[in-house]
This record gives sequence, structure tokens and C-alpha cells, in this order.
Amino acid sequence: MPIRTSQAAWVAGLVGVGVLAAVLYGPGYLGYDAAWGLVWGAELADGGLPSYEAALAPTPHPLVNVAAAVIAVMSGDGEPVLVALSFAAFAVLVGGAWQLGAELAGSWRGGPGAAVLVGSVPLLAREVAFASVDIPFLALVVWALVLLVRAGGPTLGPLWLLSAAGLLRPEAWVLAGAFVAWMAADGRAGRTGLLRAAGLALAAPVLWALSDLVITGTPLHSLQGTRALADTLDRPQGFGSALSALVPRLAATAGIAVVAAGACGAAALWLRGVRMVLPVLGAAVVALVTFLALGAAGLPVLDRYLLLPAVLLACLAGAGAGQISLRRMETGRPAQGLAIAAGVLAVVAVISAVQPIRDARRFTAAREQVHRELRDVAGRAAMRRAVASCDAPLRVPDFRTRPVVLLDVPLAPEDVVVGNLADGVPGTLLTYADDRAALIFNLGAPGEVRRQAAPAGAVLIGENASWRAFSAC
Repeated sequence: MPIRTSQAAWVAGLVGVGVLAAVLYGPGYLGYDAAWGLVWGAELADGGLPSYEAALAPTPHPLVNVAAAVIAVMSGDGEPVLVALSFAAFAVLVGGAWQLGAELAGSWRGGPGAAVLVGSVPLLAREVAFASVDIPFLALVVWALVLLVRAGGPTLGPLWLLSAAGLLRPEAWVLAGAFVAWMAADGRAGRTGLLRAAGLALAAPVLWALSDLVITGTPLHSLQGTRALADTLDRPQGFGSALSALVPRLAATAGIAVVAAGACGAAALWLRGVRMVLPVLGAAVVALVTFLALGAAGLPVLDRYLLLPAVLLACLAGAGAGQISLRRMETGRPAQGLAIAAGVLAVVAVISAVQPIRDARRFTAAREQVHRELRDVAGRAAMRRAVASCDAPLRVPDFRTRPVVLLDVPLAPEDVVVGNLADGVPGTLLTYADDRAALIFNLGAPGEVRRQAAPAGAVLIGENASWRAFSAC
């Protein structure tokens, strides 16, 4: 039977979760992908095409770019808006985890554990702080599963959400395809319903390819560009790398206790006769297979690509723990024993996440400070005057700096380049003030920062604790 809550209670709860997340996981700032999203959104708002082909640009996400264009029209500085939307999406994700856990458990008791476990995934704490596209993607997928479990079988409702999710990340394409295959096997949708479902499943990849075609001239730009960026940054790629990383990275992303609790919870639900546990478990399996497929396609093998199975295992753990019988301690029965195991492991998982979340919060605060000080220097009037008077590129120390600078400096992407400014060469130069700032801003990645020094005769035009800017024009 569906577990429903009043709309007012939902809104109040989601606002509370968003505020709590901002306090615990903030302060928020724009990560690399999000900063490029705002740059591309501003270009769209100005009537131009996004500069997808800029050097070392990340994978574009069509829905983010459209949202960023709207933000650019409505707001002078889109960063606080996009960061606020990230925390709002995180609240919707946690709310979806609560509802999915409750729907599976058939009782509100399945919700709190699922919500707390999802909210305490350390990697999510970092992702939400820098406005990662993964947060709204995960929220859409989880709510699609809520609709699915509530309906008791395949309907068109979940596909609308999966289509939207497919404009954020390609994993949703595979989930939508699997969903259509289930509808076809089920046979109750009819020919017309099946055609509508197929159209919804195809909408996201087709729209994504069309946007790439219009903007770059090739419908596979996102795939090719992501491969090229992974090659340039020497990130692990290939099926072998993905296969060898699957188990250890899933354990690191979700936590071993969450993986074990999710398995126990799924088994407890199945033994209690909850057959809708299968599509949720199936979605987690599809996400794991998609991780391998992305590696095989030459895309980078990254921990955040395992966030979806981690979140779904957390939901299954919370729902399974909600199967504990409070009136009859049937400890001798397998379902009860598995539910208790899921509950104990869930508690262990939450306790184990406390220190990693503290570490994530500490790093986020340091990264946000360096980011804020970059925008401070880049946004000064002296910097604007220097780049306006100098017919030469602005040189920056690394690729992560470029999109943030473009938010404040009136230059085209090709006029902000990575490199040093030699003696006697006109131009402007933005450098790190010290090695600590470089290490924090580049996430500790080796070999990505160019050593820079101010050329002879350069004038200091901006300085703070993390950055220095010079003009040699």
C-alpha cells in the first residue's frame, strides 16, 4: 500500500534537509563541470552557441546548460543560484530515498534508514558542495523508482523522469532501455503504450546527439571529447580498468557496511514477499554493468560513476532494516535475522561515515576559500582593465582555473590559455600565491599545474592569500 505524506510536510522536510546539508557539507562553490555549465549557459543566453570545443572542456550536459542559460538571464552571478539548486536537489534525493525505503518496506519505518544512509555517503557530501550534475541525476532516478514501486509494475510515469535524467548522464539511457524491455515482456502496455515508452526512452540520447550535432557538427562530440580529455589527463580507461576497479571502488564509494546491508536488506524484503525489490535491485545491477560499459567505451573510470548503485544499496538497506518486527522478535526466522543484520550494518555504516564526512567538509571549506579568492582577483576592475588594454591571452596555471576565470573576465575561452608568460612577451598572468593553494584547487592531482613566474617588468594588479595577477602590457 502506498506510503503518503502531506505536501506541506514534504516541503518543510525537504527545506530542512537542504538547509542541514548546506550547514554540514557546505560551503558550496562551483566545481569544474558546473563552472563550464555556467559559461556555456551564458553563451546560450547571449544568443551564441556554447564553446564545447574549448581546450580541455568537460563533457557537456544539455539539461544543465539550458538551466544555466535561464539562470544567466535571471541572475547577474549564477554561482549562488546553481549552488542552491544543488543543495535543493540533494534534499529531493534524500526525500526520494525516504519514500523509496518506505514504499518497499510497506511502512514508514523503511524510510528514515534509507534517507540517513544516502545522506551520509561521503562522496555525495563533496559532490553536492560543488554543484555536481550527479546530484539531480540521482534524485530523478530514485524518484522514478518510487513511482515504479508505487505502481507495482511498469508504467510510463517513471520513463518521464528517466528521460530527464538522460539529459544529465547517459546511464539513464540504459535504465530506460531496460525499463522498455520489461514493459515489452510484461505485455500489458499494448502496442501504443510500448511505442510511447520507446519514444520516451530514445528522447534523451537523440536530443543529446542533436545538440552535439548543432553545436559542434558531430553527434558524438560528447563521447569523443570525454575520451580525449581522459587521454590528455591520463585517467584510467578501458574495460579491464573498470572491471578491476568495480569491487574496490564500490566498497570505497558506498562503504563495505552499506554494500553488505543492502544485500541483507534486499534478501529480507524478498523473503517477506516484497517482489518490487527486484526492479530496484535490477537497477543497481544495470548501473554496475553500465560502469563497465563506460570503461569499455573509453570513458574514464571514476568513483562517482558508482554513486547510483551505492545510493540504491543504501535504500535497500534502509528498507530491509524496516522489516524488523517490533512486536514479535522472530529471531529464528531468516527474514527477521536478515533485517536485523541490515539494521546493525546500517548503524555501523553511519558511524563509519562520520570521520570521512568531516574530512570532506574540511576539504570543501578549504577549496571554497581558494575558489572564492580566485573570483575575487579575476573580478577586480584592475584585471578587467588589463585584459581590455592588452591584445594578448590571459595565462593561467592549469585547466581547472579557466572556466572560473571566464565567469568574471570578459574574454572568449580561447583567450584564456594554460601557460607561463615569458620575459618581453605582452599579456596578463594569473598565478597561485603558494603551493598549498595549487594543491587544494587541483584536488591533489600531480602534473596538472604549470610552474609560473612573473616576467620582468610585470605589474602586480591583484593579490590575496591564494592568487596573484600580473600585467605586462
